[in-house]
Amino acid sequence: MFGSFLAFSSLLLIGSARAQVNAPNCTDSSFSWSYNSLQQNPCWVASYLAATCNDGVFAIPALLPQHSYTGPNGPDNSDLCKCNTVVYNLISACDACQGESWIPYSTWSYNCTASSPPGSFANSIPAGTIVPHWAYLDTSSTGDTWNITTAQLAGGTAPLISTSTRATQSTLSPGATSPVPSTQSNSSSKSSSNAGAIAGGVVGGVVGAALIAGIVVWFVIRRRRARSAPSTTYMSGQGGDMSQVTSPYPLFIESPKLYDPSDPSTYPTHGAPSPTIRTTNQSNQYHGSTSELQPNRQAYSGLPEV
Repeated sequence: MFGSFLAFSSLLLIGSARAQVNAPNCTDSSFSWSYNSLQQNPCWVASYLAATCNDGVFAIPALLPQHSYTGPNGPDNSDLCKCNTVVYNLISACDACQGESWIPYSTWSYNCTASSPPGSFANSIPAGTIVPHWAYLDTSSTGDTWNITTAQLAGGTAPLISTSTRATQSTLSPGATSPVPSTQSNSSSKSSSNAGAIAGGVVGGVVGAALIAGIVVWFVIRRRRARSAPSTTYMSGQGGDMSQVTSPYPLFIESPKLYDPSDPSTYPTHGAPSPTIRTTNQSNQYHGSTSELQPNRQAYSGLPEV
């Protein structure tokens, strides 16, 4: 039982570690109405949704002055996590809450090879975030763009349901009836409650005792493994985690080479880019060139630097 508990805890930790999202903060406090019930701004909610198509990883950079976020343009043209009105509405609000303007939905989705139906999101909403009601509004009813007034009015209404959510809902059949209230006496109800409380106490005691016993066994096994020789732990077919094996010899870590213009091996290398949202200067054409901004990444020209 204790082993199952540890396995379940490990799965929770792995699931939490996979969700690596990042987004800017809103600089305009008047957009606090656009936050969800978890007090996450639209930028963070959009990052959570976009990450569901990128193995739980996504980053939205902060906007430079006179810049706006742009839609898919390249390998992400078929990304249904971006090609939908829900993420577009959230990204537009992310533009606005940083004091910048936003583009129409037709411009945002211009390069999309496929799109989700209006007001729907292709994947399940990930754990750790909640989509506000106004994000499900259809842009076709607001002139092909996100409308602040309409969104703010919809913020307090009942939740709008996306296409993926409707498919999972169940309804009562025409012949289904409501349960009939019980006519048992008060004494019978009281006896049932007492019996349930006693049974719950017994089960809780058994589970608690089993959990304590499992913890004791785990500590004993761990202590025995710690006492075993490194060679025994390595050669044993039933050995534990290799990270528990210690070496009697010191580890020597090679110091990194200092930068040398005449030595190409000391030149900086590029890391793998992380999924993100592109931005463009508002004076440029939206279908023209774009620049991809990623935090903490410095471009390298390929020439030695002094």
